[in-house]
Amino acid sequence: MWGTFIVVFASIWALQFLLTHFQVKHYQSEIGKLSRRDSGFLGTGYYKKWFGTGAIIVLVCDDNSRITDAKVMKGLTVFARFRDMKKLIGLNLEESKFVNFLPKKEHIALTNAIDMINKEMKKREGNEAWIS
Repeated sequence: MWGTFIVVFASIWALQFLLTHFQVKHYQSEIGKLSRRDSGFLGTGYYKKWFGTGAIIVLVCDDNSRITDAKVMKGLTVFARFRDMKKLIGLNLEESKFVNFLPKKEHIALTNAIDMINKEMKKREGNEAWIS
């Protein structure tokens, strides 16, 4: 009786570990694709509840703060994958903070991604060399 329970529990745990591994690989692959740009900024933002669905948003913007690529991953299980967010492409970072077509969790993730990009922009401004 206990032996069967332990084998089933260990099998489910191993399956969960394997599926989580595949989801992390997918995440790393998408971030890798988006970060291979010649110029611009990449920001990620997330919203996670203790129980329930979460959301991850990845934004890429150019040097003029225009969003050139946007992806969202939301869901409850390890089967969630990134999807394109075409409605955000072409918007300015500041404009996109005020969109009203996103659910609350995605809007929070979007705001976090924008904040990350703004921090990176400020870092780059401080590191520019002065040339006479």
